[in-house]
Amino acid sequence: MKKKKKSKKKSMPYTKALPSSSSNIAFKKEQPIYLRNMQALQKYYPELAERIKTTDIKNYEIVTTADKPPNLLAKKENLYYYDPTDPMKDVQEQIAALKLKNTRLAVFLGFGLGYETLYFAQEMVQEQNTNYLLIIEKDPEIFKAALKTTNLETLLNNPRARFMVGLPEEKLYTELRNYLAENSRFMLLKAMKPVYHPSSLKLHKDYYLEALKQLRESGTHQVIHFGNDPHDSLIGVQNMLDNLHEIIFNPGINLLYNKFKGRPAVVVATGPSLNKNKHLLKGLEDKALIISVDASLKILLEMGVRPHLVTSLERVPAVVKLIEGLKKEEVKDVYFAACPVVRNEVYEAYPGPRIIVYRNFDHFKWLGIDRGILNIQLSAGNMAFKIAEALGCDPIILIGQDLALSRDGYTHASGAVLGEKQRAFLNNANLEVLGNDGQPIRTTKTLYSFLKAYEMDLAGYTGTCINSTEGGAFIIGSKVMTFQEAIEKYIEEPFYPLEIIKNSISLFTSARAESDFRNVLELIVKTSAEMEKVIENCKEGLRLVEQYRVELQDCLSNPQRMDLFRPKIQRVSNEILAPKQRNIKDYHQTFQLFFMHILQSFNIKFEMEMIAIPEKHDDRDMATVEILLRHHEWYSVVGDLAQICLNTLHKARAKLEKNMPA
Repeated sequence: MKKKKKSKKKSMPYTKALPSSSSNIAFKKEQPIYLRNMQALQKYYPELAERIKTTDIKNYEIVTTADKPPNLLAKKENLYYYDPTDPMKDVQEQIAALKLKNTRLAVFLGFGLGYETLYFAQEMVQEQNTNYLLIIEKDPEIFKAALKTTNLETLLNNPRARFMVGLPEEKLYTELRNYLAENSRFMLLKAMKPVYHPSSLKLHKDYYLEALKQLRESGTHQVIHFGNDPHDSLIGVQNMLDNLHEIIFNPGINLLYNKFKGRPAVVVATGPSLNKNKHLLKGLEDKALIISVDASLKILLEMGVRPHLVTSLERVPAVVKLIEGLKKEEVKDVYFAACPVVRNEVYEAYPGPRIIVYRNFDHFKWLGIDRGILNIQLSAGNMAFKIAEALGCDPIILIGQDLALSRDGYTHASGAVLGEKQRAFLNNANLEVLGNDGQPIRTTKTLYSFLKAYEMDLAGYTGTCINSTEGGAFIIGSKVMTFQEAIEKYIEEPFYPLEIIKNSISLFTSARAESDFRNVLELIVKTSAEMEKVIENCKEGLRLVEQYRVELQDCLSNPQRMDLFRPKIQRVSNEILAPKQRNIKDYHQTFQLFFMHILQSFNIKFEMEMIAIPEKHDDRDMATVEILLRHHEWYSVVGDLAQICLNTLHKARAKLEKNMPA
């Protein structure tokens, strides 16, 4: 960015990188280009188009000359966005200075007049092997100036380019998280590169640094969403198979979808602030759907409040402690709405009725028994919110959802089964977030991830979420008020939730149980046979990597040998990767629906590392060599996990055959 100064105008031919002035740059023909751009914007970004229509360019001036592309002057700073002597050369030099390599996801921090994005799209996409362009522009005025000066139709209508313009900082996380989730773009994070002109940072540095931070954070959370340990995921599948009897003989949450449309729900978590307002729940049982997390159940029962639904999500043995010792009479009308990845001992310990709730994992689709799938994120609290949303509740009122420690050092409410000051939280409370009272409050990495999960949930919720936690962390998208205020405003007349639940699930019968049992048994037999094929393919893949190992390692150790190996690298690559492709394509139902959930935490990290490898090499073929060698790890891990899964399937089959209905 240059200070505005008087200078003699010099003519400058357009660089090869950008199309000619007649097609891309508006001089005196500004209006037709603006209209064409706006038509494209209206088609692909209708909400943004409406905002742009009402945006006036007040803080910038489009500077045009007869022999140069338009430039942008920031009035307040009295600074040109591009070097006025040669804007296009400036663009090339600034991008060259970034020394980009293997930019699979190009993130543009600022758009200017669009010159740098167009240059990259036309000259660098192929060289960088770029899959996607993400353009983040803070200032709608700058974007409107670009629409008036530069032909952006090809960018606006390109499905591989995405514009985010004028987003408030508090919305960056959810927008970026959704963007990365689409088409599994988060897999490209290790080959994500920021692309920018220095002028964008001079104008809005803090915003773009925050955008970059939120991009990385949302990507990390998206990876965590898929798990961080294959063996943990394996436990979930093993638990599901152990819980087949529960799944088959109990109704699903899908029978309750939209049965509470427009009715209030109260989600009860176990944060320390629950002490302040839990007493207000008494008397609300007929006026609000009360959904408790498993850790709050005993607290509520002890004060004489029976929630209608109780959520449970964790695979760990400690969950049993949260519900053991309950009497059938005290929970006879309290429905245990667990995801059947919990341990079977949890179901055995609970003496009340059940409702099955699937998390959006492919292995529930593999099972073929419909009980209702929800996009549940990380915690039982997130699960309770998603259930309330699926049931049509509006508003959803949160209490005890602190997502932080109290300022006097408590981690959980009084009476929490696992304690009020749990060491795992106390020892890791090294983050600060904004509290509901507007002041910073301490939290942990785990609780922070739950907080961000809530932000995602609220971003997709069309109703009103009231945060009546009366303490704890602020959740973007929620309205803060005391529980008493929420009750007075939203909870009025009785509608008898328990009766609605009972009437709705009465449609469920176990008449199909025997058929479901036999279908699942056949599925397990078929899946077992295909898992054996997966194991065989992994063994074949290992053999092929070993067959070519010496040649491949020679290429890495002695780059001169690459020229001798290069003519056959494609054939060798096809050979080594063929068993992997057979696993994915030939056994889709088994590999993708049953096995991938177990494998995905390893597979995601592996594929992300493979995507990043070309950055280490100037020779793409050399990168291919390293990738092929690394597939020894893939075949080894996948083969071992497949064998464990096969053993699990054999055990599940034996248990099914033993308990087959007469």
